[in-house]
Amino acid sequence: MQQIISRAYLALRGTFAVVTLVACSSCGVVTWRGVYCSNQTHGDARVCVEQKCGLADCSVRIEVDQGSRSEQIAYRRGCVINFAQASWTGPIVGVFVDGGYCQQIKAAYDVAANRVVPFSTVESVVKSAIIQDYRVGPSELKASSGDVLVWATYPGGGNPHRSKDEFARRYPH
Repeated sequence: MQQIISRAYLALRGTFAVVTLVACSSCGVVTWRGVYCSNQTHGDARVCVEQKCGLADCSVRIEVDQGSRSEQIAYRRGCVINFAQASWTGPIVGVFVDGGYCQQIKAAYDVAANRVVPFSTVESVVKSAIIQDYRVGPSELKASSGDVLVWATYPGGGNPHRSKDEFARRYPH
C-alpha cells in the first residue's frame, strides 16, 4: 500500500511540474530589453533605453556602455516608453524619454569623465536632434507651445501625438 501511495505521489508531483513549466513558459524570463540605442559618433560608447516588464508594471533604465564598462544613469518604475531620443556632442550624451505614467526622463552623461552631467548642458542639442530626425514643423511646434519636448510627450487621453506613432514605427517593441 505504501508503494502505491509513493508512486501516486511521484506521478502527481511530476504532473504538477509539467503543468507549472507549461504555464510559465509563456511568461518568459523577465529581463531588460533594449528599446532604443544610440552609438557615440566618434568613439566606442553606446547609450540604450531599456525596459523590463513584469506582471504588474514596467521599469525603464538608461544605461551607457563603454566596452566592458556600463553605467546606469537613470531608472524609473511604472513606465511605458512612448518616445526616446539621444544625441551626442563629443563625449557627452543627452537622453530624453517620454515614460508615459512616470512622465519625462531626462539624463546626460560624460563618457570621458565617467560621470552624470546636468541635462541642461545638452538639452538644446537633444531638442535640435528631435526636430531634425522627426521633421517637426513650425505648426507642430506652435501647437506644443514652442517646446519640442512637449511635442514628444504623449498627453494621454487616446489622442497620441505623431511622436508616439512615429517612434513606434521606427522602434517597434
